[in-house]
Amino acid sequence: MRRIGIINAYTLPRMPGRETLRMRAFVAELARRGWREGKEIDIDLVDAASAAEVEVAARRFAAERVDLLHTFGTPVSAAAAEIATEIPIVYYGAHPEGIGDAACSAPNVTGWIIDVPLTSGYKSFRLLPRLVPRARAVWVAFYAGTRFVTPRMRALHAAARDAAGADRPVWLAGSGERIGFKTLAGLCYVVGREYRELVYEDAAEIPEALAEIDPQEGVLMLYNEPFYPPGATEAFLEVTAKLGIPLVWNNNPQTATMGGFAGVGADFVELGRASGEIAADILAGAKPSDIPRRVHRGRMAWINLDAAERLGLDPEEEVLNFFDLRVRGDAVQPCM
Repeated sequence: MRRIGIINAYTLPRMPGRETLRMRAFVAELARRGWREGKEIDIDLVDAASAAEVEVAARRFAAERVDLLHTFGTPVSAAAAEIATEIPIVYYGAHPEGIGDAACSAPNVTGWIIDVPLTSGYKSFRLLPRLVPRARAVWVAFYAGTRFVTPRMRALHAAARDAAGADRPVWLAGSGERIGFKTLAGLCYVVGREYRELVYEDAAEIPEALAEIDPQEGVLMLYNEPFYPPGATEAFLEVTAKLGIPLVWNNNPQTATMGGFAGVGADFVELGRASGEIAADILAGAKPSDIPRRVHRGRMAWINLDAAERLGLDPEEEVLNFFDLRVRGDAVQPCM
């Protein structure tokens, strides 16, 4: 029986990866192609809640020489690619400003490069000021322990904290050379908004940092790395709701069912199915190097209308039509 190792991350709400629609789609596509769990294949799925857990799982799968490794998200996939260099890997993840791309372009790795829908270009990013017309600045926070914070970016933010004599993170403005994500700063400039950037060490720093945002003039945009430090995702959701700060989650629509204002992301269910298709080809004898990585441009967008009312926002119908799901009440959706 062939063995597949799966390293899962970024699951909201907190639930086993086995129950996510993307993983169900992956397993179902394998079965459709003749690779049935318990018959032709055995699947070992690890839900990794930290970078350390990702490394442990990748080393175990490499030592056990599983026949194939499936990973979700760039930090997980890049770490796995650097450790399990002899194992075929099928992944999907985004590479903003090229982060993690070198590791995920190794000969034993293939899959899908996510073109993050909201920030793929200024035409898509124009949705943000239409969602929150009153916002003059876009505030973006990154967890220091993720690959999306490069060594240079860590140094910039550490220097800013030291220069300010602060024992907390310091928000940097998007002008000059003192920020990490120049592409985001550029997008904000094009749509007529200011850019603010933060690098935080843990969840304890989040409330004080968010207190600096004027809810009438700011919108908070997050990527998926708050899933790693314990309590960070919950802190962002709770504090923004308490302070009345519009929260738009970039590349995870699920947060709209948990009190966030809106979430725009890739179509993870389709990516799960498409990854199963590639995995089936590899199990049948294809090499990852024979299957070029492809770019995924699908999207899934959810908006919470109750949150909009609490925030005093009333998106026009044309903007609402962008969203696949309009959330009301205690809506519970299967995690993608």
